[in-house]
Amino acid sequence: MFIPDDLIGEIFSGLPVKSILRFRHVSKYCGNLVSDPDFVKFHLKRSSKRNPQFILKTDHTIKILCDSNDSQVDEGFIPYSVCTLIQNPSFSIQVDPYFTVKNYEYRFIGSCHGFICFVGENLTSDYYNFWLQLWNPATRTKSQKLGFIRVFHHHPNDGYYKFNFGYDNSTGTYKAVALRYNQRELRSNVRILSLGDNVWRDIGSFPVDPMYLNSAYQTCDVGVYFKSTINWLAIQNHFWYDSNDINDISVEQFVIVSLDLRTETYNQYLLPPDFDEVPPLAPIVSVLGDCLCFSYCYKETDFVIWKMEEFGVEDSWTQFLKISYCSLQIDYDYSDEDTKYNFELVPLFLSKDGDTLVLKSNHEYQEILYNWRNNRVVRTNITARKKIMDDRTIDFVSCSANGYFESLLSVI
Repeated sequence: MFIPDDLIGEIFSGLPVKSILRFRHVSKYCGNLVSDPDFVKFHLKRSSKRNPQFILKTDHTIKILCDSNDSQVDEGFIPYSVCTLIQNPSFSIQVDPYFTVKNYEYRFIGSCHGFICFVGENLTSDYYNFWLQLWNPATRTKSQKLGFIRVFHHHPNDGYYKFNFGYDNSTGTYKAVALRYNQRELRSNVRILSLGDNVWRDIGSFPVDPMYLNSAYQTCDVGVYFKSTINWLAIQNHFWYDSNDINDISVEQFVIVSLDLRTETYNQYLLPPDFDEVPPLAPIVSVLGDCLCFSYCYKETDFVIWKMEEFGVEDSWTQFLKISYCSLQIDYDYSDEDTKYNFELVPLFLSKDGDTLVLKSNHEYQEILYNWRNNRVVRTNITARKKIMDDRTIDFVSCSANGYFESLLSVI
């Protein structure tokens, strides 16, 4: 039976990358098709509209406790998996293990168009070395090391670089952003790297500085990529935010600062008008479905999520969900000060139909699946836990997630 070439291309474009790669050696036509730039773009377009997936990262740090109090060795690995939310009939998460990177050497900073971007780092007594590397987990390929930055320890107040990754759709260019707060100059330093040029360029400082920009402990996930922009939560006229000391911060000081990767300029957006009370812990900016979202814990009773239905339009803020902790089967003892001031609930992922939300609580070992239409809650078997393996070893596991869909794109 004769099958037209255009029909073969149509069929292939609907397959997962792993299946397509199996057909590369079936015929010369199939081999050429898989590497054809137009087909790769067509497959990417269809892949982004299929059931969305997300990257799940778990940190396994093995701390070997030696007899000497001055000596202990950290070893470990970070496994990354691609997860798909399965709503019927099991209402669970399907996990496909993908790859592993060494702990403390590479840190995940974002994903876009099937690429996952890591920042590598190396510390000496005189300087920090940073570099970037792209991975395509679907094709099991990675790039060379890119964008080296060396920061000398001449001035301890120069700040620690944090990184983000995104795509400029006006030029078809992938870009990385490096940012830090310089306490000597009392301003932020922001640099951009176009991956095709592999040259860092300085751009203007933030008009308002993102929260925790000067913290050496939050090296990743301080900004979220969305539609050729990277977005951070910021507080006007107040650089440091301490969740245990918020008496001098007002609701009006919270804003979203957004870097447009196309123009390399900043915008600021006000938060929903009904956000009228400073929460006990920092609110969260995230991407759920196809919207930029803002979420926070309200008092000790509810978790509130707002959607910006039209990106950049402040009047389009719409309350998406107000979920009671009771509905999430969360019942912590808030009389305990550690629980009260350190409780954190993070929205990780929203299903394609918008009914099911994946959340993470830092007071639980398992992720939470919540279907808000039928008020159904399930704890997953994907755990974030800390356990003592024996008297000399500790295994620490924590989870985070980032949206993802497969592509055939070649790494740079």
